[in-house]
Amino acid sequence: MHVVVCLKPIIDPEIPLADFRIDRESKRIIQGNANLVTNIFDENALETALQMRERAEGDIRITAISIGTSSSIDILRRALSLRADQAILINNEGMPELDTFATAKILAAALRRLAPIDLILCGREAGDWHGGQVGSFLAEELSWPCATFVSRIDIDGEHFIMRRQTDDGWEVVKCQRPAIATVTNDETNVPRIPKVRDSMMAFRKEIPIWNIMELGIDVSAVRDAHVTLQLRDMYIPEVNKRCSFIEGEVGKEKAIRLLHKLREMHII
Repeated sequence: MHVVVCLKPIIDPEIPLADFRIDRESKRIIQGNANLVTNIFDENALETALQMRERAEGDIRITAISIGTSSSIDILRRALSLRADQAILINNEGMPELDTFATAKILAAALRRLAPIDLILCGREAGDWHGGQVGSFLAEELSWPCATFVSRIDIDGEHFIMRRQTDDGWEVVKCQRPAIATVTNDETNVPRIPKVRDSMMAFRKEIPIWNIMELGIDVSAVRDAHVTLQLRDMYIPEVNKRCSFIEGEVGKEKAIRLLHKLREMHII
């Protein structure tokens, strides 16, 4: 069985706000010195695939795939250090910003090249834009069934048994192969930490780099033909704070003056 996990590199969401930069003219986030990390929900997807393989006693091949620049290699190295069998980078260096529809189109072209595939896993959403659309767009592009908010997948012959989260709790669905699932975080699929030896071995593995044009995709044509998202503006909100000290000799006097101040400001 062949399982493919889609990984998205994002700017580390834990960086200090003071270090966060954007280019308002081009409407892009400036990476600067910030690290790229794997989208956390994609890490949950990879962990779900690894657990599937363990329950199947190794009868599953796992491929990690990502769209990004050369700086995205590190997240694929991490996937290899977690014992993914292979990793592939789709290079979008110098390409226009990809929306979710264009991303799905490119991934679909690459996945057809990787066929046969039994299961494709994506994170439920990205940790930067929180769109949650790529998995569904990808299913539509490939005409495959798709289950969302999945946390565990088991194999039942030619079908998958998927445990998915709903507003009312959990439900179990049976899905035929091939299929796509978007994975949510759960206490059962917390990403594991790679072993030192596996991390060292990962750096010895070759990661093929595919060019988008080689996949037969014209990104500009895809974006012009299907405008799924139009970003009007991007900016960092400015927060202005003012502080006033309430004078007084004792607490009661300060409380009375604070009450008068709040009434002047029409807060109470």
